[in-house]
Amino acid sequence: MNQFLKNKNRTTGAVHFNKRPYILLPLLLFAIINFAACKKEAPEKNATKKTETVTRTQTVEVVHPQPQSFKAETTITGTTRANRKVLLHAMASGYLKNIYKDIGDYVQKGQTVAVLENPDLTNREERLEVDIEAKRKTYERLQSIQAKTPALITLQQVEDAEAAYLLAKADLKYLKSQTQFLTVKAPFSGRVTQRFLDEGALVQSGLSDSDAMPLIEIQQTNPLRLVVPMPESDIGGIRVGMSADVTFPELPGGSITAKVSRVSNALDPGSKTMDVEIDLKNANGKLKPGMYAKVLLGLGSRSDVLSLPATAQVIFQKNFFLYVVDDNNIVQRVPLRKGLSNKDYFEVLNDDITPQSKVVIKGKSLIKPGQKVEAVFNENKN
Repeated sequence: MNQFLKNKNRTTGAVHFNKRPYILLPLLLFAIINFAACKKEAPEKNATKKTETVTRTQTVEVVHPQPQSFKAETTITGTTRANRKVLLHAMASGYLKNIYKDIGDYVQKGQTVAVLENPDLTNREERLEVDIEAKRKTYERLQSIQAKTPALITLQQVEDAEAAYLLAKADLKYLKSQTQFLTVKAPFSGRVTQRFLDEGALVQSGLSDSDAMPLIEIQQTNPLRLVVPMPESDIGGIRVGMSADVTFPELPGGSITAKVSRVSNALDPGSKTMDVEIDLKNANGKLKPGMYAKVLLGLGSRSDVLSLPATAQVIFQKNFFLYVVDDNNIVQRVPLRKGLSNKDYFEVLNDDITPQSKVVIKGKSLIKPGQKVEAVFNENKN
């Protein structure tokens, strides 16, 4: 039995455990060689792709500046304001006896809008009138005696009596002016837009108290001022008397033709805008203070000026530039000096920009200064 098992191991077991390793070893070596070859080939392909990406030239669309004639216009949103506006204070203290005007009422210049009472002023005025009469009689009596018998009355006594009389008259004049201030009148014609006090309220003088409460607010709305904040880039073409087309989007009807009435000639430090005012007739009261309006202003017109499409502009660090492709197809970033402009074109004032310059209008975001590009002309714009 043992001899049989030994013979079986010789005939079968030796073939199973001893010959198979010699068959698998060549296959394993072949697989390792193929894997190493593939791994080496992959970086070479990636390197080739990167090289192709780096060396590929970016294509951009360019145009030549063209001489043309165009009219430069700008549309700015403005706000209407009252021609004149005042917070009306009393110029004397007292209590508010009557107020005759309320919100929305129209007042004429010089019309009484409120009446105050001050019993103390009235009492002082009456007493001062009596005092003046007594001092007048004293002065006249002393003057008569001094004229007849100079030995009895000195000239100094007469002059002192005269001075007392004149001083009392001056005090009465001041009190009467204060009494007149108890009647409050409109300084100009307009509409009452706010009312701050009711009858019976104590009123402080606006002359002596900076915190005094006003009685009413009056606004003059005919004419009406339209205030337009003009950007710094457009103020060069603005002048008094130039025509303006005004449109109110919230009101029916067409545009209103008006003229520039005033120019502030100073820029606001924060917004870098200059206020331009346009007076608008408003006899029917249809226009209200605070309304928005679209204002179309013609900044001027030029003939045969070197111009570029608006799409040629590049903003970098809040300044305008142009991307220009030189004779070696290298991109140059050139600071832009811009003249008149409209929504489609702008005038080029740069001395180094000529009709032969190649200015990029498409692909600006894909390039940078110093980069080599392939310039393709836009046939529709040249």
